Amino acid sequence: MPNKKRSRETEAPVKRTKKSKLLADELGWKEVAMPDRLDDVEGFFGLEEIEGIDVVADEAGKLQFKSVDKSKKAKKTKVPPAPPKPADDDTEAEDDEEEWGGIIDTEAESTEEEAATKPIAAKPQSEKKKKQKKDAKAKDKKVQQQAAKSNPFETLLEDRLDDSDEDVDLPEWETLDLSFPTLRALAKLKFASPTAIQSAAIPKILAGHDLIGKASTGSGKTLAFGIPILETYLKSSAAAVEVINTDASKNKIEKLPIALVLSPTRELAKQLSDHLMAVAAFVPDFKVVTLTGGLSLQKQQRLLDQGVDVIVATPGRLWEVVSEGIGWIDKLKRGLRFLVVDEADRLLQEGHYKEVEDTLNLLQREEYESGAEDDGSGSEDGDMDAAEFKKKNKPKKKKAPAPKRQTLVFSATFHQGLQQRLAAKGKKSWPKNGTGGDLLDNKESMEYLLKKLNFREESPQFVDANPAGQMATNLREGIIECGAMEKDLYLYYLLLRYPCRTLVFTNSISSVKRLTPFLSQLQLPANSLHSNMIQKARLRSLERFSSPSSPNSILIATDVAARGLDIKGVEMIVHYHLPRTADMYVHRSGRTARSDARGISILLCAPEEVMGVRRLVSKVHEGDNAKSTGKYAMKSFSVDRKLVDRLKRRATLSKKIADSTVEKAKKNKEDDWLKTAADELGVEYDSEEFNSLKVGKKGQRGKQKREKAASASKDDIEAWKAELKALLKQKINSGFSERYLTSGIVNIASALMNGEAMHDNIIGVEKKSVIDEVTW
Repeated sequence: MPNKKRSRETEAPVKRTKKSKLLADELGWKEVAMPDRLDDVEGFFGLEEIEGIDVVADEAGKLQFKSVDKSKKAKKTKVPPAPPKPADDDTEAEDDEEEWGGIIDTEAESTEEEAATKPIAAKPQSEKKKKQKKDAKAKDKKVQQQAAKSNPFETLLEDRLDDSDEDVDLPEWETLDLSFPTLRALAKLKFASPTAIQSAAIPKILAGHDLIGKASTGSGKTLAFGIPILETYLKSSAAAVEVINTDASKNKIEKLPIALVLSPTRELAKQLSDHLMAVAAFVPDFKVVTLTGGLSLQKQQRLLDQGVDVIVATPGRLWEVVSEGIGWIDKLKRGLRFLVVDEADRLLQEGHYKEVEDTLNLLQREEYESGAEDDGSGSEDGDMDAAEFKKKNKPKKKKAPAPKRQTLVFSATFHQGLQQRLAAKGKKSWPKNGTGGDLLDNKESMEYLLKKLNFREESPQFVDANPAGQMATNLREGIIECGAMEKDLYLYYLLLRYPCRTLVFTNSISSVKRLTPFLSQLQLPANSLHSNMIQKARLRSLERFSSPSSPNSILIATDVAARGLDIKGVEMIVHYHLPRTADMYVHRSGRTARSDARGISILLCAPEEVMGVRRLVSKVHEGDNAKSTGKYAMKSFSVDRKLVDRLKRRATLSKKIADSTVEKAKKNKEDDWLKTAADELGVEYDSEEFNSLKVGKKGQRGKQKREKAASASKDDIEAWKAELKALLKQKINSGFSERYLTSGIVNIASALMNGEAMHDNIIGVEKKSVIDEVTW
């Protein structure tokens, strides 16, 4: 910026020209950019601004608008160049305010005045060499940029081919005709062959079709749509970059997103981004931005403003960005080539994720036209009554044009019958046409998707990569029948007897908060995950659970972790509570037995949950051969009941400690809140009087248990901890005779002679994986 004070002092006297008077309607109003929301922005909707107008008051005090000649004004304020400054002057030269134009060959040239005022100092030889190297690099970069104008990825591919130290030999992928960067990334990820959903979906997507993909969990659905997105980006960079002529001399390059991926949970959104970046590891310009709640909105908006190719978002944060930001609806409309809806059955359920519907409506908003049309009857408006005139001049809806983007929908459970509550007493079921339970046979399910999404094609392609059943091929299921109050004990038995990476699912956040300290007191590596945790804590728990250094880690989670998460090495899934719907059971169990791995899903069943389990089996295994003959039944998982009895004291002590700790913290929090509320109201708070309020008979028993746990003294808790610590130092005897090695249930002498691995915490038990306990 020029020095304003000096400009006024050096300004030559100029004769002012008479300004032309203008009316308010004659001014060049420009619309101000507003956030992309649907309301009137608190009354500022339609705000406009003008430039080059002076507001002048005449002698009578009346305001007038007068235009200003910008060219004359610029000439009038032009300042002659200041004399050269000596080298020791503290003030900055005016040339420093000009934009730096880079290193050029004429940089060393100077005028005679500069030579007279600046001392001559010879540059050291090292600086000259550095400058020469800089110049050479700049020239090489300029040559590469000019060469890349015809094909932006040609030089990239050549560099990758020259620098590659490994050969890409993936014969199974050759039929899909993928580019070299994609193949190299697949080789690095050790994906030797495509999965069934990838082989079926990728060619159809690359051919430009809309697609609905149904495949079991862990079958590679992310790459089924991620690879076509990357291939489209590589083949047509013009689809992601649009040049807007904003000035006759300059072109502003705007990078538009080519794909929008919608995810139901934050953890799944982050995982999708990681997988997309992994397959694009050798395409450095490919950028993926994740939009999820719990993290800084401003930072995510800055990343978007820097340019993005793929947006992976949860519905709430996406709606927040497009409604609060400026111009993003227009950018999505102009740039999107792919709209991907992952876990579609969860995102598109009635009454859920209203932000998804609002965003889709903005992207595919229909246009309206108003005005009467001549119906050929020759009647005039005067001959019609008010109702007929209103009916004839009613705005008519144009047929929504087919979007240019492809719509891709993926999930493992599309059948709406799976979404019914298992505990429902009625037998109401979704209408069927009598042919089965998959998507093609369920007419209502297909119409449900077609109604929600504006597909480009009238009949989108459907790919069912798992027609045999809902569950993965390498998954085994088991059930343990136990009392509702014994679930903690049997959970401890499973985790102690079969140490492995285990995911435990519950139906409530309170159960997660209780089970985590319960298992921690038993010296088991338990982590928690639920929706009330802050996002950083959720990510931290997932990192600890999936860390290679903790192969026997445990995650206690609600259904927020049931969908889409791909964590390596999960061998066992334990359903502490019966899931509310059958589709949730499918997704929970899908966290193990992913790809070619094996896994087991165990359900802890209380007597009151038996009917729900029967409904679960009938819905999940509908259409299986065993079920059709009436012989299918969930197998009972073998449990050593004597060993369970020996673990009962440990579980009881740990449960007392955990319940007391949780209830004390909850009570203190409630007391603090009630006391604060009473102080604000100006009344006295008596905790005993408040707790004496009567509750229903149904909640009386639970209230007494909570009060008993919260009333435990500090000495009682310390005594329980000391006893539990002593028990944990001892190994558990599973029927082995300590006096005679060859007696008892297990022959220890024979096991030692045969080199069999013994359990670390249980005497007389072979160290065995839970997967090896079931028949394959």
